[in-house]
Amino acid sequence: MAVLQHVVGFLDTCTILVGLFCLLVLRWLLGRSKNLPPGPWGFPVLGSIPAIAWAMWKGLEPHHLFEKYAMNYGPVFRVNIFNKTVVVLNDYASVKEAFQHPQLSDRPKSLFTEVLKMEGVAASSGEVWMELRRFCLTVLRSFGVGKTTFEEQIGTEAKELMKEMAAYQGKPFNPKPLLGNAVSNVICSIIFGTRYEYTDQEFTHLLDLLNRNVKLMGAGGVAACIPAARHLPFLPIAEAVSNFEAILTFIKGVIDDHRKTFNAENLKDFTDAYLMEIQHNQGRYGDGNYPAREKPYASKYIYSRLGERNIVGTIFGLFAAGSETTATTLEWCILHMMLHPDVQSRVQAEIDDVVGRNRLPMMADVPKLNFTRAVIWEVQRLANIVPLGVPHSAASDTNIQGFLIPKGAFVISNLWMLFRDPKVWREPEQFKPERFLNERGEAVKVEQLIPFSTGRRSCIGEHLAKMELFLFFSFFVHQFTFKKPDDSPPLTLKGKRGLMRAPFPFDTCAIPRSSEDCHA
Repeated sequence: MAVLQHVVGFLDTCTILVGLFCLLVLRWLLGRSKNLPPGPWGFPVLGSIPAIAWAMWKGLEPHHLFEKYAMNYGPVFRVNIFNKTVVVLNDYASVKEAFQHPQLSDRPKSLFTEVLKMEGVAASSGEVWMELRRFCLTVLRSFGVGKTTFEEQIGTEAKELMKEMAAYQGKPFNPKPLLGNAVSNVICSIIFGTRYEYTDQEFTHLLDLLNRNVKLMGAGGVAACIPAARHLPFLPIAEAVSNFEAILTFIKGVIDDHRKTFNAENLKDFTDAYLMEIQHNQGRYGDGNYPAREKPYASKYIYSRLGERNIVGTIFGLFAAGSETTATTLEWCILHMMLHPDVQSRVQAEIDDVVGRNRLPMMADVPKLNFTRAVIWEVQRLANIVPLGVPHSAASDTNIQGFLIPKGAFVISNLWMLFRDPKVWREPEQFKPERFLNERGEAVKVEQLIPFSTGRRSCIGEHLAKMELFLFFSFFVHQFTFKKPDDSPPLTLKGKRGLMRAPFPFDTCAIPRSSEDCHA
């Protein structure tokens, strides 16, 4: 009898569990919109996590897997990651339409906003984001960013970097630390009003932590936006948080130093400008109803949402984006010059013809340096340093390309596929700068090349980055020839996994143009 009761009890439990499962499946089926983008089948709860993990175990990156899905389901498809719907856009038309839509301009709640209790221009949404973005663009322009007047500041840092390269006297060195420090100094001069020596160990350690977190965040940074993903044992979220906290401690220290020397009549940098807005909002300088013309960075707007909660996050976002992206692209530039010495020679010949040997290139030379610009664009296309972009979030149900993107869904642009679309790029896997030249040899930008994204949340620092890429790269090849060291490992165009696609570490020889051989 006892056994029978045990069996009956067991069957009752199984019946309840099966019933609950059926109800959940029925609710899921009934709740599905008929108009959602198509996509692959996913496991209950886990969704496409096993498929992505299996692909990565086989050596594929998420953007490779999404490329395969796009072949099967079309340019707009969806996957589920835990309880989140992720819509992946795989062609220029869908990315352009989606990222210009005001309801698809939000950012998902992330590790920054929830664990570190901070937000900034990169992580915020809605009215807060619009105000922060407007303020950042206004102040950056007031300090000359994107204007030819800022050229001298970038050129000065590029010259310092070339001194460091020349000190190796043609012997092998890893260019990454030097590039990282140089590019970071440009953005630091804007936001902190200072630069850091290449021997500064504290700052070098800071850049190492930033670089490490770029790797830990994973493709697209989606893991940082899904709470459940943070508890997966193979995601080192605790290490990432520790690194972030160290970087934020450094930034808070710089901000505190600015508070001590703050002078509303003499704003030296972005941090000072932000502190002034905070103090205006706190009523320290009147009631806040001051004429716009009294602001050093003339603006008609009152930035009432700028406060202590978002100053650190905003400055961190500018620092991180302004450091890693351009430095990584310049790494790829040097790598491609080593792999394509004929292209490097052609760039050098063009610069010599336009600029000569008695001075360095200037922004005024840009219109005449067509092949040089084409090479930079082709490096950006093939390197594709952020292959899945930065995720957006749907503020409400939104229709794109005939499909419904439900409220709260993540929206990801698969730039990897955009930049290798054979309908746009002939022989997309080949390094061919000539694809950006017309029949007259003039450089023509292709609309589908959007390394800084597009639409309402395109990169704030796009103009600065373009100026940096041109000046640093043209300075380099004007003064040096980059060669692979003898007996060094074979060069590879494979990229490291992470939020950003960076080259695997490599050494180069920067040979002064008056010299010949690489002395490895």
